[in-house]
Amino acid sequence: MLQNTQNGQRLRKLLQKLPPLQDLLRGSLLERHTFHPRSVACSTCTSGEGHRQWVLNVNYAGGKTRQTALHPDQVPQVRRQIANLDRVRGILEQICEINQRRLRTERKQLRSAHD
Repeated sequence: MLQNTQNGQRLRKLLQKLPPLQDLLRGSLLERHTFHPRSVACSTCTSGEGHRQWVLNVNYAGGKTRQTALHPDQVPQVRRQIANLDRVRGILEQICEINQRRLRTERKQLRSAHD
């Protein structure tokens, strides 16, 4: 029973660490540089620097990809939301490990009760 109490406390602590689930985003943040055609007189493009553009890239089943162009002001939000998803995944892995240990402990208790 002590084991279950410890597991319960660990689970509660992990759940408290979860970021708000509405603040998650899946994908990768890409930085691109786009260029005008040579017919357009643009000093930024002529210098080889190009125009900086941020894109959210999300892969789907079947090899499909969706890319969403972002305003530069959205980049910090997207970074935070992607990092939040990574945190959630890590916490879920820890919760799954605790639940597996709990199952093994319960199985041992059930076996000894039936012996």
